[in-house]
Amino acid sequence: MKILIADDHQLIIDGLILNLKKLVPKAEITGTTDPGKVLALCKDDRYDIVFLDIDMPGANGISLAREILKLYQRTNIIYITGYEQYALESYETNASAFLLKPISKKKLQNALDHLRFPVSSVTDEMCQAISADMSTTGRRIMKLREERGLSRNDLADELGVEISTVFRWEKGARLPDLVMLVRIVNVLGCEIEDLIK
Repeated sequence: MKILIADDHQLIIDGLILNLKKLVPKAEITGTTDPGKVLALCKDDRYDIVFLDIDMPGANGISLAREILKLYQRTNIIYITGYEQYALESYETNASAFLLKPISKKKLQNALDHLRFPVSSVTDEMCQAISADMSTTGRRIMKLREERGLSRNDLADELGVEISTVFRWEKGARLPDLVMLVRIVNVLGCEIEDLIK
């Protein structure tokens, strides 16, 4: 996961980095107090999440977000500000969250849990491995489901799919798509590698 933080106060950036390192230890985090560097950073690297202060000297975070989204429309924008009046306008950019300063660890965790575009550790190589051996992936889903004491119906309900879909996955007749694979991992409380060893 790659995260960019743009705020004109270094203390805010440092506090966010400290809490984010506790919540997502493997994340690569970049911070800048210079709003003029934000677009250049986003052109050089694709960030999964961009935290943007709205009111910065010489820049407006909402305008910056629009430019970032032109580069990569699935960027999760999380606004950080001390001013409530920006809330309505901020959601015109389909923001993942609007956080008022000071930002508590609990609010930060909630924002990360409800990203508009969930960040996954699933790679292209993992998808190829799953496709290469559908029956093995299906057996692993069934094994993990049974270990957790879930029936096929329970898993189907948790995922919002038909029981026949779960049956086809487990028999190797069909594969879950990428988004569903992430949901399966979350419901079964496992790692993606447990399905595609």
